[in-house]
Amino acid sequence: MNKRFLNFLLVITLLSISTVTFGQDKSNEKPQIEVKEGVEKKKSVYDEFEEFIKVVKELQERYVDEISLNTILTNAYRGMLSGLDPYSQYFGSEELEDLKIETEGEFEGLGIEVIVKDGMLTVITPILDSPAFKAGILVGDRIIKIDGESTENMTIRDAVKKLRGKLGTKITLTVFHEGDTTPTDITIERAKIHVQSIRGARIVDADYKIGYLAVTNFQENTVRDMDAAIQDLMKKGMKCLILDLRFNPGGLLNVAVDMADKFLERGVIVSTKGRDKTQNYVYKAHKPGTYPNFPMVVLVNSGSASASEIVAGAIKDHKRGLLLGIKTFGKGSVQSLIPVGDGKAALKLTTARYYTPSGVCIHEKGIEPHVKVSLNFAEAKALHEHLSMTNIDTMINEAKGTETVLRGTVGAKEKPQYVDIQMERAVDVLKGIEVYAKRASAP
Repeated sequence: MNKRFLNFLLVITLLSISTVTFGQDKSNEKPQIEVKEGVEKKKSVYDEFEEFIKVVKELQERYVDEISLNTILTNAYRGMLSGLDPYSQYFGSEELEDLKIETEGEFEGLGIEVIVKDGMLTVITPILDSPAFKAGILVGDRIIKIDGESTENMTIRDAVKKLRGKLGTKITLTVFHEGDTTPTDITIERAKIHVQSIRGARIVDADYKIGYLAVTNFQENTVRDMDAAIQDLMKKGMKCLILDLRFNPGGLLNVAVDMADKFLERGVIVSTKGRDKTQNYVYKAHKPGTYPNFPMVVLVNSGSASASEIVAGAIKDHKRGLLLGIKTFGKGSVQSLIPVGDGKAALKLTTARYYTPSGVCIHEKGIEPHVKVSLNFAEAKALHEHLSMTNIDTMINEAKGTETVLRGTVGAKEKPQYVDIQMERAVDVLKGIEVYAKRASAP
């Protein structure tokens, strides 16, 4: 790198810094003091950028292999964002394309949501029906090795690159399940994943007309598909609803807002607050299109995160329904996708935190259910297997044009040895509400 280029880069950097600083400073109360502070900040930033450029120069001139400026800067961007929080990332062109594909609901891989938490590669949740889910990867699993290679100090980008691979290839993850003292090796075959965000819609109790619907993530077509399923259940006489958000890692914020809006006539759904005032926004419910006010139980667990917590929080705060299960994951931050590099790359940057209608930020805290129904390790693992089989049975029934009507125990005919105790408790709660309502309305 020659001196002319270094001087040119320094001038461009300083011009950019000056524009941003004065563009953000809109106060006119104490102009003399602010001008002085601005000069001091420019000097400090100048020193920092001068050191950065010196490092770039040394890398280009002294590193054992020739390294391009683009590679150095790209690595710098990744490092900047990885040091902020587990969710901020830099996406190159290929990664950006993968992200767009995933939001559309179809991609290749393991079907696993991971973050780096406390220095460990940690599973937020495996996507329902994905290879990872079926292989036994659980919420909260710590991945300590990928194909025998330690994940200690591994960046989220490097981990994702290793987890992805060609269709049909296998990968072995060494994981610690929560509560275990020894690691477990789990081999998974990569597959094409088509995420059906709405699954299992059916009447689970014929006498009390209790409907069931699971939402597995929040993508572009989720609300449309949910609406169709709800309308079908109401045509079948549904009087109560169990909305299952277990193992739902989230997705698009606007989709979560639109879904909550379907259950609420008025009031705040969620608000976002950031350092930049443009990130401060209040999302409110609207009466048109709202479903009837039927009794409702929402199933949640530690795999319910982000957008699913927006829906759960709104329903809880507005007393629209009861939450049942265990405390949610606690991801209350909002990421914005900011295009850079002529739109060929992007920053996925945490720009705000969201607050429930009562004004609570649940980030790293989670949402406590009204009715706590915990599962031990064996029960949680059995639930994984049960939900996978339930979806297979549902698809078979749909192909035959039949419907599985379950009473009390979900899946009792197919797997009598398993009982979804959280589902059973939800059914019992709704039965109790219906009985009470009938007695209250009796003359």
